[in-house]
Amino acid sequence: MNRKPSKKRPVKQRTAPSGDSTSTLKKTIAAQAQEIRERAEQQAATSAILRTIARAPADLQAVFDGIAEHAAKLCDAADALVWRVNGTARYLAAHFGSVPTSGDIGTEEYELARTGPPGRAILDRETVHVHDLRASSADFPGAKTRGVAFGIRTTLVTPLLRDGMAVGALQIRRKEVRPFTDAQIKLLETFADQAVIAIENARLIHEQQASNRELTEALQQQTATSEILRVIASSPTDIQPVLDAVAESAARLCESYDAQIFRLENEVVHRVASYGPLLIAMEHTPLNRQSPAGRAMVDRQAIHVHDLAAEIDSEYPEIRGYQQQIGHRTTLAAPLLREGVPIGAILIRRLEVRPFTEKQIALLKTFADQAVIAIENVRLFQELGQRNAELREALEHQTATSEVLGIISRSPTDVQPVLDAIVESAARLCESYDVQIFRLENEVVHRVASYGPLLIAMERTPLNRQSPAGRAMIDRRPVHVHDLAAEINSEYPEIKGYQEQIGHRTNLAAPLLREGAPIGAILIRRLEVRPFTEKQIALLKTFADQAVIAIENVRLFQELGQR
Repeated sequence: MNRKPSKKRPVKQRTAPSGDSTSTLKKTIAAQAQEIRERAEQQAATSAILRTIARAPADLQAVFDGIAEHAAKLCDAADALVWRVNGTARYLAAHFGSVPTSGDIGTEEYELARTGPPGRAILDRETVHVHDLRASSADFPGAKTRGVAFGIRTTLVTPLLRDGMAVGALQIRRKEVRPFTDAQIKLLETFADQAVIAIENARLIHEQQASNRELTEALQQQTATSEILRVIASSPTDIQPVLDAVAESAARLCESYDAQIFRLENEVVHRVASYGPLLIAMEHTPLNRQSPAGRAMVDRQAIHVHDLAAEIDSEYPEIRGYQQQIGHRTTLAAPLLREGVPIGAILIRRLEVRPFTEKQIALLKTFADQAVIAIENVRLFQELGQRNAELREALEHQTATSEVLGIISRSPTDVQPVLDAIVESAARLCESYDVQIFRLENEVVHRVASYGPLLIAMERTPLNRQSPAGRAMIDRRPVHVHDLAAEINSEYPEIKGYQEQIGHRTNLAAPLLREGAPIGAILIRRLEVRPFTEKQIALLKTFADQAVIAIENVRLFQELGQR
């Protein structure tokens, strides 16, 4: 095959670039490289700040310090300042750079005014760029004593805006007249946005933490209240477990070293419960205003002593030695009030000077109210129990009386069943070991009925004052001997051997009187020294009267039968 000759394309000759083109290209490449480096630095700074926010979202100082450092370095400024707004003033929150500041961080406040670049940026809510601060002294007279005095010439301030409201400002400064570029202004505004994010993030975290603390405190208080109410419900007649629980909860939730509860009875203060390691005062002290607890009861209001050592000489001189011995400083006492009347107090103490918060004061008042509820609850239960006991006693007495009267009506001619019923009822209702009934006939005492295990005396004895029963008949009134052994030598020497043989101690005898004349007696005895109550004495008189009715009734029936 015949090949056709190929056509060769002409080769273009490449011309070498001129010196001007090369220089321009190098500048373009260098500018692009510089821009890339700046953007990388800005991206690195932004990432670092965001990492700081993520690591410690509640630590604003670390974020502000990082923002100030990056803003000063990346914007080629002599220094950078972060300002925060506090009402109608501003204060320095962070600073980075070699230029001195007129105040310390977080302490000194400046009036929020338009006489300086930071104040104007905050009030106008827009960025303020002053090319030459010294030349602009008429517009910013406040800068003369601060920025200009430190050699500042160019400054740039952008506000920190949250929901359209300025919460601070970010400021960078230079000592020479060299305005900041648009890119630097934009970068500073970016840092300002990051500062606002950090502030808002910290605010939300603080609010969440505060809410969590409040919920935790409320839960702890509710749990303590429920626990105390549970103890009240489980111990309606025993106040001590409730007071112990109140003291423990008060010390724990009010963050005190100890808690003490006092009761007031007859103008004397009694300590009834305590919790904690501190030394406690005397068990009983007279009521006065010489202690925080006593003053709380006298004044009927909470007494909060921030530093007891500072007030001890002027307000509480009588407890000076006690305070110096223990060393307690902050003290809080709340009275226990029932219908406005003090019945006690609750006291909490701290060794250091650290006043209690309003919440803790309110909480202690709540614990005081719970203690009052518990005390009142026990008092009502005790009164109810006492009334029920009185009703039971009255019912038992009425039942015994009815039974005796029933026997009298059934045995109009036989007194013995009546007397036997009386001695049994008297022994049971008067809580005695035995009961004896005697008749008096021709100055001779005859035992006619008895009930109980104790040894009894002779069937017949002459009437005299040498026994409680004989003395009751002669004196025509009840004779109550609290301890027969103690009076045996002086009052009843003739029955000494008999008393020593039996060992009975407390004796009560009531005479049987018919028209004022003694016809017998009823005697009850106990082995221990335990005097009979007024109710039991009255009850024995009733049984004596019933015995007289029974005896008189039989006598009348017998006389009627004879007639």
